[in-house]
Amino acid sequence: MEETSAYERALKEQGSADVAYARLMLLGSAGTGKTSLKRSLMEEPFNPHTTSTIVSDVSSVRPFGHEWQTMRGNKWSEATEEDEIEELAHLFKSIHWRPSSYHPSESSLYHSLDLGDTCTSAKAPDLDAKIHIKSLLRRVDSYDTTAELLVQPFLHIWDCGGQPVFLEILPAFLTPRTMFLLLFDASKDFRERWQSRQNTRDGKVLFGEVVNESTSHLMAKWMSAIHSHLIKHSKNDTSSPSIYCIGSRGDKLHDKGKEEVKKKTLSLCSKREFPNVSREVLIIDNTTSGKGKEEDPNITKLREKIDKFITNLVVPTPVNWVLFRKVLQELKQNIISVPYAIAIGVACHIRAADVSEVLIFYHELGVLLYYPQIEGLKNRVILSPKWFVDTIGKVFTLEGCEKGINWQKLLRNNGILVQPLYKEVWRSSGIGPEGIIELLVHFRLAAQVQTELYDSRFKQYFLPAVLPGYTGDPNEVRPGYKLRASPVHITFSTGYVPPGFFTRLATAVAANPNVKLNFDNVYTAAPTAGFFDRLAIAMKLRSKIKRKSIYRNRACFSYGCNFDDFFLTDINDAIQVDVLRYVPESSRLVSFKSVCQDILKLLRKCSDEVENTLYGYHGHNSAQSSSRDVRYVCECESSSSNKVHYIKVDAEKQTCSDPVYCHKVRRARSLTQRESMWFEGEFKDKLPFLKYLFFGVGLFSLIILLILIGFLLGTGLVNINSTTADKENILTIGHLREALDVLENGHFPSNKWSNLGLSLGLLNPKLDAIENNYPKDSERCLQKCLTLWLTEDIEATWSKLADAVDKTGEKAVAAYIRIRKVKNKSEL
Repeated sequence: MEETSAYERALKEQGSADVAYARLMLLGSAGTGKTSLKRSLMEEPFNPHTTSTIVSDVSSVRPFGHEWQTMRGNKWSEATEEDEIEELAHLFKSIHWRPSSYHPSESSLYHSLDLGDTCTSAKAPDLDAKIHIKSLLRRVDSYDTTAELLVQPFLHIWDCGGQPVFLEILPAFLTPRTMFLLLFDASKDFRERWQSRQNTRDGKVLFGEVVNESTSHLMAKWMSAIHSHLIKHSKNDTSSPSIYCIGSRGDKLHDKGKEEVKKKTLSLCSKREFPNVSREVLIIDNTTSGKGKEEDPNITKLREKIDKFITNLVVPTPVNWVLFRKVLQELKQNIISVPYAIAIGVACHIRAADVSEVLIFYHELGVLLYYPQIEGLKNRVILSPKWFVDTIGKVFTLEGCEKGINWQKLLRNNGILVQPLYKEVWRSSGIGPEGIIELLVHFRLAAQVQTELYDSRFKQYFLPAVLPGYTGDPNEVRPGYKLRASPVHITFSTGYVPPGFFTRLATAVAANPNVKLNFDNVYTAAPTAGFFDRLAIAMKLRSKIKRKSIYRNRACFSYGCNFDDFFLTDINDAIQVDVLRYVPESSRLVSFKSVCQDILKLLRKCSDEVENTLYGYHGHNSAQSSSRDVRYVCECESSSSNKVHYIKVDAEKQTCSDPVYCHKVRRARSLTQRESMWFEGEFKDKLPFLKYLFFGVGLFSLIILLILIGFLLGTGLVNINSTTADKENILTIGHLREALDVLENGHFPSNKWSNLGLSLGLLNPKLDAIENNYPKDSERCLQKCLTLWLTEDIEATWSKLADAVDKTGEKAVAAYIRIRKVKNKSEL
């Protein structure tokens, strides 16, 4: 016989009331008008000087519409305590009418709510709560409950902070039964990178970092996250979230411009896996809010859509479950223990064993937060989501924290939160600082680490979300490496890295005992350094170059030892993995290939943990989440500098000796040495003899080779007309593609383009102009460098190119060019 659920049993025993709790989340980058939109929904006059939302602002609202009974008209309004008390009085009366079989001896609910010895472990806060309950009962008893009152809808509006750091927090609080309003500034170009901004209380606007992603990228990432992990696949499931794209600044657009923006927004969905996610695009003019008939019709239209959404969420709810929630609300506490919640549940005629199911029910409705699957949270019920989010957010804003300037610098510059700082930040939060940091660890917003940046007697935690974003070349790494594997990409079926995924992956990796955060970002200046670096070094202002290696969207780690590094970089549509070794292979007991494969296993394990963190909170099976894959960047002859493509392999079966294919070149080819690092088996060089000749031979072999060449030329066995040869081997601009291909096939690192240009005799000002025109795009700079050389040097030859490459330190590439391209006496 199938066991009856607590919900079904309570409906039979207690009767039901209609409950329509819903959550409205306003998402978007900073300064898009989320707070103004909330005011518009409430019909409040437009305020051009609203302050920026810090972390989030949660409002409990009754959206009174024509379909809902109300005694206060059709205007949306904040839910008042009197609303709750009056409704509670009717619910109490319902309990009297339908006494519970679980408490047949109870003649009065007031007696059942007098907890007495039910909570035997009650401490001072619990005793205070009991006093609140008795006071509540006295107020309820004073109401005349002769008329029947229907339960009204309640809407929790989450006005979410749009600064980059706060967008990292929000994914942990996405739940079903939520409508999402994804805001963007309709007056700006979708393709522009968005800039963080904050409106202060004194009317100033503080502009922050320019984020390394466009508005369209940000919107698509949120759509993909919601689509993959919150929307249930059944089209008949009315609890599935809806997304409405809301374009603000409608007052700055004419009708034709609004239609163009709507088409562009809808095209974001049609190009991805989530074509049906966004229900509609509305362009809204918030400046008309509260102006009656002059109000933008789209604001009224949005209210109606929200009202309809809530209507679909009405579910029959056991009366004593509704009572239980209202008692919790009247406690006016931010957090209580689960035993105390059970005691209140029992007093409300709920079985002790069923209270957990009731808490999960209200968690899904967005009323409270309850995470029984998280060890550090399973014995706590968070009654105020706003308090919880704001408390977490204090460490990101450091608002009101005047002590520990060095502690704050350590957090801002390196992402390291030290124990003295978080104790100072959370000392008056109402919950122990160690408890809050434990919550951050469980949400994978933080990971305990040990660095040399601070006294080891105090705890240290890594919080990448507080750091600025990286906007440079994802392929840029610390120079001096001896071995480098080809890049690997962690991709997602939606085409974007889900919001909050990267920072949580970085913390999961940092928590591994075999991994250490790599802050060693100071190194001797290389010839490829930028103009200002070279100038400072030439003037002896400094002899070293400093580069940050830890960002919100990029992190560098050492694996096992200080000689093996790996970078993780969020490139928006994937997470790029680069692994490097800074010592010769012969000096290490563990092969570089083994290190690469172990790192990949670690990243798979950590990615699974992140998915369980982000999506396991809401009762979703990880199999329902976005499909994730590891893809290997192709280094074939057709690899483009701007368009990455992947090799086609079955990673579990692929070996170094097996041929591979890619989307660009349909014929089979062998793996390159860098690609082979990710697969089992021994890499076999296609040119073993030549490799031995040019890299493994000593001086004796080289002398013999030169004698042999001289003998052949001297005896006339080889007769070359040097004048004709010179003409035939002069390179022109027509050889540009061939030159780029030979450098690429020889694996010349593009970040050495400036050094190559100097070796080819190009002038510094012209190289600096290339760098200024194409910042952070080393492959484009290399192309322009070769273009300049081929047009200026009328005697350009393969030999000159090989010699220049040799001077950059890339002797293997130089030898490769000589083997493939230098074929006659004049060149040798």
